[in-house]
Amino acid sequence: MNDSLDDILRQHARAPRLGALQRARLRQVTSRCHGIVDWDGVSAVSQPGAAVIVFEATHAVRVQALIESLHENAIVILLVGENPAFDGLKSKLHAYGSLGAEGADAPHQVWWGGVKPLAVPTGLYRKQDTLFLSSFESSATRAEDVGLTVDLKRLGLGHIVTRLSPDTGNARQGMSKVDFIIEQWSQACRPVFWIDAQARLANLPLLPHALGCDFAVNRRPNGVMNTGALFFHQTERAEALLDIWRRLTCSHPNLPESFLLDQAWALTNAQREIETAWLPDTYWQKDDVRPRVDGTILAHACNNDDHPLEKFAEQMQLGRRFERHQAPEAHLVMKGAAGGRGLITVVIRDILAGSTTDIAESVEAAAAAFAADNGGFSQMEIVLCGWDDEVRSVLQIEDYAWTLMTDVSERLRPNCFSSLKRRRARHDLHAPESSLSSDSFPIGLALDSDHQPDSGLPDRTRRCRTN
Repeated sequence: MNDSLDDILRQHARAPRLGALQRARLRQVTSRCHGIVDWDGVSAVSQPGAAVIVFEATHAVRVQALIESLHENAIVILLVGENPAFDGLKSKLHAYGSLGAEGADAPHQVWWGGVKPLAVPTGLYRKQDTLFLSSFESSATRAEDVGLTVDLKRLGLGHIVTRLSPDTGNARQGMSKVDFIIEQWSQACRPVFWIDAQARLANLPLLPHALGCDFAVNRRPNGVMNTGALFFHQTERAEALLDIWRRLTCSHPNLPESFLLDQAWALTNAQREIETAWLPDTYWQKDDVRPRVDGTILAHACNNDDHPLEKFAEQMQLGRRFERHQAPEAHLVMKGAAGGRGLITVVIRDILAGSTTDIAESVEAAAAAFAADNGGFSQMEIVLCGWDDEVRSVLQIEDYAWTLMTDVSERLRPNCFSSLKRRRARHDLHAPESSLSSDSFPIGLALDSDHQPDSGLPDRTRRCRTN
């Protein structure tokens, strides 16, 4: 097919809204493909190296038929990657990349993946364009003697490997690491790639720089991020991620490093069109796994999952198995009036009962309404809920003074948030349909939940925001 990405979006009657950066990046991604296919939900796609755009989720049988028909170089693009109805499709593909949401102009999180693991695109790359970082704790070891240092020299890679201060305790190890990364990132004027000192390099780790992403990380099958290999580009979006990670680490030094980075990523991804590359397993291969010829980073003697709260934190990152948020995490965060009335949370419930288009339009309507008139609220968060348990988890967050409950079939009107000013919500919990929604469904406004969080982990770190 000769249709371009823009052609397909124009031809689609209810195409989801994409931001300028999202469109530009998808154009780059699809430019390497041999045509773009707008999948009809039924037909096989045998075209070699095609980019397949899936607008609507479908049942497992048709998903499996699509997967089996794909050429090994084909990629699948989801323009509404936040929809959990796509989890089944994602689980059958290797994740390549994702783009975060940013305001009313880019309210969705884009995802793409393929049949085989992500690989370095053909092209010309300079290995000097990335600075490699690491640190170690042993006072009896010299930087020159660290195995990783030997590998970096052998491969001719620019690097800084240093010893941590001996008075740095284990509880502050994560903070020392992120501070070190930020310091070197600020001085380097080029992308930086952190690799744990206990790891070894088998081949050149060129993939993140070749992709041009903002952030790159490998994750375990359960969704938890491996913090032993982390890439940060010289972009404002990567800087925002580093800043939030540092603030969370300072606020919660006793929590698992991977959990804090995960929460920093979730917050950044809900506010900026940050591009994340999901590194293949060759970029963090445990030494108890049979070595692969194409292995890049070997995690020798590395153990990043021995934190006492690690198992508990895993339960809060299950959505990351599919590179998306999960309630009560906010899918989209938008700033409003400075010093305003505080935070309002828009809960879109029963999303599994609606189509992908319904979800997209519901999110777009809420974002557009807040952008048009924020009603004096300082911040809005949109949370997608498929089950009643997820709705309850949102209502347990203690800093949610205002929660606007909507249905996936509803569309908030442009004056929705300003109309809340004129309502005594504490005495009138159900607003007239005409004032808030364009459909004939009641919208509940819940105030001041009495529920308290029941864990020692932070309240999903929702008080930490970017500017």
